[in-house]
Amino acid sequence: MAKILLVDNEKNILRVVSLNLIKQGFLVDTAISAELGFNLFLKNRYDIILCDLKLGGMNGIEFLSKIRSIDKQVIFIIITAFGSIEQAVYAIKLGANDFISKPVDIKGLSENLKLILNKNKNETLKTSGNEEQDYITKIKKDFIFKSFQLAEILHEVYLTAKFKSNVLITGETGTGKELVARIIHDLSGRKGGFIPINCSAVPIDLLENEFFGHEKGSFTGAISKQMGKFEAAEDGTLFLDEIGEMPLFMQAKLLRVIQDKEFSRIGSNTTIKLNSRIICATNIELEKAVIEKKFREDLFYRINVLHFKIPPLRERKEDIIPLADFFVKKYSELNKKNVKSISEETIKILMNYTFPGNIRELENFIERAVIVSPYDILKPSSLPKIIMSGGLKEKDNGSLINLTADNLKLEDVEIQLIKKALEKNDYNQTKTAIALGVSRKQLITKIKKYNLSK
Repeated sequence: MAKILLVDNEKNILRVVSLNLIKQGFLVDTAISAELGFNLFLKNRYDIILCDLKLGGMNGIEFLSKIRSIDKQVIFIIITAFGSIEQAVYAIKLGANDFISKPVDIKGLSENLKLILNKNKNETLKTSGNEEQDYITKIKKDFIFKSFQLAEILHEVYLTAKFKSNVLITGETGTGKELVARIIHDLSGRKGGFIPINCSAVPIDLLENEFFGHEKGSFTGAISKQMGKFEAAEDGTLFLDEIGEMPLFMQAKLLRVIQDKEFSRIGSNTTIKLNSRIICATNIELEKAVIEKKFREDLFYRINVLHFKIPPLRERKEDIIPLADFFVKKYSELNKKNVKSISEETIKILMNYTFPGNIRELENFIERAVIVSPYDILKPSSLPKIIMSGGLKEKDNGSLINLTADNLKLEDVEIQLIKKALEKNDYNQTKTAIALGVSRKQLITKIKKYNLSK
């Protein structure tokens, strides 16, 4: 049964058209503005959108553009007055499937919709071999998104993944940088594996050995030959996560390997050809680090050939609900719970929260909420207290101020939040991570970044 979203700023048209379509067997949701229609679209799946061209606030053309930035498949039909046919034709060029004139012919509308649905179904079958659409469909099983920003990024990923150029992926912690790197690897056609290294997690004195390996007897404790990550990534992808945390001496060695495309194990004079693609990721601003002499400028240009910047979750809020739905299903199955959906009140709270920890924070919140929920629908009472108020706040008994203050940068807020949480939990990293709703590994990275050790 086809589901329709009807958008018009005239209540009488909404009532009459929706009632007649329902009688013809369609499921119909209505919205009196494009803004309300877009919110409904983010929460539901529709086969057809019927939208008036002239609306208060966002008009039909703007609504069409916003929908098409997220979904290329949904059927979008413009409803237009007689004098606006030229604009309707323009809408067709922008991606509308058809247009109908006012006054709406109620009798013929349902038959036209059935014809359009059938035509679209046949065209979908014909184009199912489209490689990019197949790729998007495949990755959406694990990479959940609805936002225009991620759709654009994944389109560029598809176009460039098969090239050998080095890739830099930037974005805040928890935005999905490694997942994008794995997608690039999968699309590259390389036969080797995906080998990740977290540059901030490996002790400095072990980094070179981790990268290049060693020969037997090359240093005390080297009782046998060991292969490094560069060698293990033969004909595959080497993913250098948190490269902004790499010490300068190791940056020089990495630069030489990238330039010469060869390396040697520690204690060996034999060179090994570099035959792996290098993808780097970081949550710091490398341009700023270059200016501050914390990151080599020549290395920056070597790794920054193809650049993908993943926006934080607060800048792509349309992804919050699809992600939350995905995590509800995931953790309901893992924990053998019967939580099936999210209440409207809970959705509003999630949409109003800034998610400084991004997707990882959202996942932690939903996992906890699913576990403690006594209902089959996720209610606000199951959410952590920090999200209920839109962020951690304290009054005059501490130095932490309202996280939504206009005079603060995000980095300042993050430093204060982590510092206060550490003090409250006697610098116990595990307890602090739980209190902040982040992983311990993520917390340690932030402590190092902001020099917050006791």
